[in-house]
Amino acid sequence: MEQMDRRDFVKLAGVGTAAAAAAASVPLAAQLVQKTGDVLRFRASGGLPDGGSKMPAYATHIVEGTVDLSAGTGLVTSRVLAGHPDDPSMVGLPGTSRVMRVTGVARKGSVYRLQGLVEDRSQLARGESHRVEIVVDQGRKVVLAPFVGRHKTLPFSG
Repeated sequence: MEQMDRRDFVKLAGVGTAAAAAAASVPLAAQLVQKTGDVLRFRASGGLPDGGSKMPAYATHIVEGTVDLSAGTGLVTSRVLAGHPDDPSMVGLPGTSRVMRVTGVARKGSVYRLQGLVEDRSQLARGESHRVEIVVDQGRKVVLAPFVGRHKTLPFSG
């Protein structure tokens, strides 16, 4: 194998970094150009156990998504992170992540009803449906999303 000196290594690393940066900027530019129609972006989070119980929150449920309203498609993710909602960690709790593909959107005033399907059904708990409905209420600034077989109301977050 041929020896490589420091100068050749730095040149090679620089070329690789420039190529990676150029490749990464192409999809970003394409996304900015292809942005047409109405797009709904939201992020909501709340503590677990929820405010109805007298226990302090030890985990944070986060639901966020981007939906193309004109096409009626998009993606919504739901996950539970360890830690209080004011300072969640980046540690996800096993079996609580969901990626949902939006298949339809119905709008009534400031309320959007998103119909969708859970992408990875192996993550579902027994009896939990792969079909989901998520309600984004911009007027009340809340998201009603499925969580362990029932719906949970989460306030919009930054």
